[in-house]
Amino acid sequence: MLNLGLNTAGNWRLIYYQTHQGDPAKRKLRAPMIDIIELPVTIPGRILAVGASYIGAPPSWYTAGFFYQEVGGVSLDDTLVFPGVSGGSGAVLDASKRRIVLNTVELHIFERLATEHSYRFETMAWIPRIVLGVWEYIGAESDSTEDLLQTVRVDLARVEFKVDNL
Repeated sequence: MLNLGLNTAGNWRLIYYQTHQGDPAKRKLRAPMIDIIELPVTIPGRILAVGASYIGAPPSWYTAGFFYQEVGGVSLDDTLVFPGVSGGSGAVLDASKRRIVLNTVELHIFERLATEHSYRFETMAWIPRIVLGVWEYIGAESDSTEDLLQTVRVDLARVEFKVDNL
């Protein structure tokens, strides 16, 4: 089980907060009014609180959009999938996709796949304006399962030592 100090104010760092205004002309093209929002920083942490709000939303609007975890620098030959397009030195892969509920702040725990991750947010097409906030958990993180495994390793080493001395 993951042990976190979520209630301690010093354990959270605001890494992104901005209001995005959409372009109503894009609606005629059946495109999202708000462009894809790429967070301008890479984040070493994997525990985030994500909030998205649009106060003018009717009650039937439930989803604000989707939040993606990206892993960059992946070496693969993408010319197999995209013939005729020269591949770069490293691809960016979507590692995880999370639905963000409108007018809430949610806790999201992502997999640790690299030392740092990039994130992006894609707003639902019909939302004309959105406020997006992202906080990173920077507090202590411990896993009781890992603690138990470490205890077993120590006990196993002690038993092996005793067997070797017989």
